[in-house]
Amino acid sequence: MTSLTDAASICVDMGGTTTRIGVCVGGRLLPGPVRFATPKPPPGGSIRAEHLDRIADAVARVRSETPGRAREVGLAVGATVDATGRIRNASMLWHEPSEGFDLAAAMAARLPWASITVANDIAAAAWRYRSLGRFGLVTVSTGVAVKVFDDALPFDRKLLLDADGLGGEVGHVRVDPPAELDGAGTPWCECGNTSDLCSYVSGPATVRLVALLATAWPRRWRDSKLHVLAEGVPERLTSRDLAQVASTADEFAAAVLRVSTRPLAAQLLHMSALLGLRRFVVMGGFANGVGAPWYAALRANLGELLPQGGWFTGWTADDLDALVRPSCDGDGSLLGMAEFLAARRGQYRELHKPVGEPTATVRLRPRPRCGREQFLARVAYAGICGTDLQMLRGERGCEPGVLGHECVAQVVEVGAAVHAVAPGHVIGVNPNHPHDDHDKIGHNQPGVLREIAIWDGALAERGQAVRLPDEGRAEWVLLEPLACAVRSLRLARDSGRGRRVLVVGGGISGLLHVLLARRWGAERVLLANRGGDRLRLAVARGVVSDQDCLPISAGLAAAVLDATGGAGVDAVVVCVSGAGPDILADLWPALADGATVHLFGGFLPGDTVRVPGGDAVQTHPIRCGERRTVRLPDGRAGILLGSRGASADEYREALDLCAGPHGLRLGPLVSHVVSLDAAPAVLDDLAATGRVNGDPALRVVVDLTLPGRLVRAVDGTALPQLRAPS
Repeated sequence: MTSLTDAASICVDMGGTTTRIGVCVGGRLLPGPVRFATPKPPPGGSIRAEHLDRIADAVARVRSETPGRAREVGLAVGATVDATGRIRNASMLWHEPSEGFDLAAAMAARLPWASITVANDIAAAAWRYRSLGRFGLVTVSTGVAVKVFDDALPFDRKLLLDADGLGGEVGHVRVDPPAELDGAGTPWCECGNTSDLCSYVSGPATVRLVALLATAWPRRWRDSKLHVLAEGVPERLTSRDLAQVASTADEFAAAVLRVSTRPLAAQLLHMSALLGLRRFVVMGGFANGVGAPWYAALRANLGELLPQGGWFTGWTADDLDALVRPSCDGDGSLLGMAEFLAARRGQYRELHKPVGEPTATVRLRPRPRCGREQFLARVAYAGICGTDLQMLRGERGCEPGVLGHECVAQVVEVGAAVHAVAPGHVIGVNPNHPHDDHDKIGHNQPGVLREIAIWDGALAERGQAVRLPDEGRAEWVLLEPLACAVRSLRLARDSGRGRRVLVVGGGISGLLHVLLARRWGAERVLLANRGGDRLRLAVARGVVSDQDCLPISAGLAAAVLDATGGAGVDAVVVCVSGAGPDILADLWPALADGATVHLFGGFLPGDTVRVPGGDAVQTHPIRCGERRTVRLPDGRAGILLGSRGASADEYREALDLCAGPHGLRLGPLVSHVVSLDAAPAVLDDLAATGRVNGDPALRVVVDLTLPGRLVRAVDGTALPQLRAPS
């Protein structure tokens, strides 16, 4: 797991012309950055995969030569990209839109050791100039864009962007064509637009503008040094040729730059007045490659277009001159990304559920400081359980703010007065306070679906932070529900040994009861579920055999008697997500004499169970530990009992049950691993359908170390872990 204090980062500037890779430490770019020309696509072909492969190879090589072997990789991308690393348009970079392409996930697959962060190159570069306070950063290269930065705003709003992390893509906004081009032709942009800002201002567009103006001004073209250099064919010119000739005060070249920069001058004045901006920094290989002649043309246009009155009342020549300044050097995106990553280390993400709303969103929060009696843990994996979905749907009154109560985490900081845990410890967390049944993490306390959790040291002192082996396996998020199953089955006499057991409900709790009852020696374990998809998935993963599966229906009691040769079952565990009383009402004939009926899940406060003879038994006292003997009409008896949560000892027992090569295998119960950015949509899907991307789901694990919106179906093997076991 990446340390929160890693100072070195590997930064990549993915430009349309050049790709640069360097190591940044403490705001400095170490000597020897790698540079290569960004591939150009063959006719009808794609260079995306080749480009990413070359970047991955170079990053791995740079890392192998870097002291400390940095694991933090930041990609500054010359494309429209959202906050999760998904491409919206990469026409200027790869000459293909690539809409929807998950760049973060693609690079994570190539660099599985890395913590990947993706940002637009201009958004990243803006952090280099944060000391300016409030400004616009303009790029003029193969494309044109503007990002507005305000260092007085909170971290997640310093750049004026929308909720998806987008904004400033002004290069593709159409502009009024200059009068000089009347009849000369229509400028175009690589994105497919005509007469947008990029069509005039970008480096390639300015070179194409030479040909259009050569048609409009044939005499001036013939008198230009560009005409000589191109041997009369303007299409032969490059941006370097234009820069070379512009530096000689060539009249035609200067006029080309005036026409090219005029739409940009108008755009900057609009933004200055609209947003109250007095400073713009211009970066990009074309603008700064041409240099002084380009800035002279832009400033001349600004002076001609400067309006009087309003925002510009009282502006002097000095104010206008200060409006635009060149960037420091060509390392803006690399060093800006490094600054962003450094600032990002002071933040963490969490899955926030607003009170009263049936939805969840990922938001950034300032990294908490660790008090003397507190400790911080970085959450690596968190499980999504039925309780979280009930809260999302509004079926529970709990509003923890942050969902989740199953996790594997690593302690990263400990207060001076905390001694039960230490930095580096891998822990699971029992959400249940041993002395207060109403104090639960993920219920009335903030949950674990967040990158950084802060807890009082007392939580560790009372045993709720349970030390796990250092490998920190993702499937160990299931230790918490397994501990609850341990408590549940211990209440049944002989812990299920030699008995016939019926588990009602094929969710994770039900499947854990099946595994545990068999481990503790039950003679036969039957599993009943409403739908067949989960039963088939459990059978396919070896959790239960097909002949032990029964549908929940009006004939369930008869099916149980048939499966047990008429003897009935000695224990029933009800583990459904709802309608527990209705299901139980039909099961009394299937009980053997003296059978226990465990009310584990599917019962809400205020529910009652109607027993033979007409008595109505309140379920809540039963679930809180009260036992009730039920007399059946034919002289048989049954015992109603229940449980909620688990203790620290039961959590440790659950861990012991999974230890060693012959321990319980929890991996087959994990059906999907998803990233935090994908979690909101996955939660909505699960809450509505119980599926992920249309596939039946068992336990879904959120891997908080994954970048992008990643959803991966897994077969229970090769699940992620923090480190290889020693």
